Amino acid sequence: MKILKYLIAIVVLVGVIFFISGEKEIASLERPIPANLSENLREDTRKLPFTGAHNFRDLGGYKTSDGKTVKWGKVYRSDNLHSLTDEDVKYMERLNIKSVVDFRSDEEREDEPDRLTPNMTQILLPILFRPKEIDDGTTKDISKEITFGNLDATNLLYDFNIAIVKQFTEEYKTFFRHIVDNNAEPLVLHCTAGKDRAGFASAMVLSILGVPREKVIEDYLLTNTYVKDHVDSEMLEIELKTFFQADTDNLRKINLVEERYIQAAFDTIDSHWGGMDQYISEGLNLTEEDINKIKDYYLE
Repeated sequence: MKILKYLIAIVVLVGVIFFISGEKEIASLERPIPANLSENLREDTRKLPFTGAHNFRDLGGYKTSDGKTVKWGKVYRSDNLHSLTDEDVKYMERLNIKSVVDFRSDEEREDEPDRLTPNMTQILLPILFRPKEIDDGTTKDISKEITFGNLDATNLLYDFNIAIVKQFTEEYKTFFRHIVDNNAEPLVLHCTAGKDRAGFASAMVLSILGVPREKVIEDYLLTNTYVKDHVDSEMLEIELKTFFQADTDNLRKINLVEERYIQAAFDTIDSHWGGMDQYISEGLNLTEEDINKIKDYYLE
């Protein structure tokens, strides 16, 4: 039975590879720029058509509680930028991205450096979570433990979102200082999957701008929609490489998000900092003047 399953999977994978290899990459000049489209078309292009990134999206278009709208083409969020093609890099230039905020650990960044142009400024804010279940906390050890099911992925991500608030305030404070000082130049913030470290940063940007909590969470959960096909393909490849020994159910979870993860971050802000206002003012060190400047930059 396992042999039959293996053979079927090989046939499917070969078919997928053949299909993908036969697809022609869209030229940079033919790809949409949401900010340049009419308002009724922008939402359909929130996820941007990158070949080498699967969770690259525009944070524009969300309505705030006071009736304003987040500008398109100002703040982007993404997953890893290591596998970008030449056309992808040209597309980033067309999006006028000036700075790239990278929340990946030093190890992740050294293994898979971003593909950027010389005129893009890199802001390196390394965040490495060391679960208590892992002895030395390296990403390779974590990956092994998750792949073979010895470490529950959902608990790991839940704990990670708590750690983000408790342990990495300095990194996010530096991130927001860059936002205040960058004169509204377009930027992209990213980590490896574009959903946890980048997901929290995006949630905080939208929260500070006044986007209602339910919309902030909705944006957070869009990862599951946008990366589904990519994750399905990756899981099939891993099953083949490990002769179906990998716990792909557990692996799939580490590539997706649940509402309780970001809610854990919000709850920790309340319990650890005394509320969102205190986290913003004392943790992120943002004054009322800073917040007004951010709103002037990104709202219309």
